Formats: sequence, structure tokens, C-alpha cells
Amino acid sequence: MEAFILVNTEAGVLWQVLEAVFKIDGVKTAYGVTGQFDAVVLAQFSDLGFLGKMIERIHHVKGVLRTQTLMTIPAPVRTSSVMPSLAEEERIGPNGYPDR
Repeated sequence: MEAFILVNTEAGVLWQVLEAVFKIDGVKTAYGVTGQFDAVVLAQFSDLGFLGKMIERIHHVKGVLRTQTLMTIPAPVRTSSVMPSLAEEERIGPNGYPDR
């Protein structure tokens, strides 16, 4: 499973926070961003307990003020044999994620 963890940091410590977050098991990537949050972290986990531990570790990183977690929702499994087939380039958006 995957989740996006939105992070607010203290002023002037974003890059130090991201360096520390990258070392946490399950963190696949992290970006500094503009807007309401300072960073977005992509986390992969096998169960909610592991996700909880990852979030706890992120909260213990010096300079992290708060987080908000957005869990991804898996696509429903279709059992119908009448499923439209899209070309690969139509299924993947410009950011590399499925485009819906």
C-alpha cells in the first residue's frame, strides 16, 4: 500500500528534514513543495501498523511541526470480461502515475 504524507517544517530546516526522512524505512521519495505544506513524502507499507511507525518516526525528526497522511485507494478489481483496453501511454499520465 502507499500513502502521501504531507509535512510542515520549521522555517529554514526543510532540506535537513528531508535528509532525515529519506533514511526512514518505507520512504520511497520526498519532495520539497510550495503551498500549504513544505514537503510531500511517498511511503510504501505492508500494514497500518507499519505506516503508524513511519509517521511516528517522521514526527520525531527535528524540525517537523505536523503531518497529514493521505492513503491511496486501490482501484476496484473488475471481474467483467468487457474491460476497455487503453494503450500504455493513455494509462500513464505525464507524472508517471496512472491517469484517470
